[in-house]
Amino acid sequence: MAILRKRGVKKSRKKEDYVAIDYPKKGEIITSPNYTIRIGASAGNTVEVSIDAGDWKTCRLAEGYWWYDWANYSPGSHFIKARIRDNEGKVIRTSLSRSCRYQP
Repeated sequence: MAILRKRGVKKSRKKEDYVAIDYPKKGEIITSPNYTIRIGASAGNTVEVSIDAGDWKTCRLAEGYWWYDWANYSPGSHFIKARIRDNEGKVIRTSLSRSCRYQP
């Protein structure tokens, strides 16, 4: 948390939370039956992913990114969203939807 000083007054400002799908890229054509989705998100939160408006699945944190191992998907277009939750389980932010296509 950053502390700002202006005219002798302390103000506190929390760094803005973010979540963004890094991979797959928008419109990417996936040719493998297994794919690992990479998500960038602010630290200290839980990240989840939803594919084709399905259930939210928890991602794993490694090397500074959040990852979800995706498999058993059908050929055609798919839409992915990611979201972050705080320590109490409240949804803080949801990403824009990312489209991709599986073409075996």
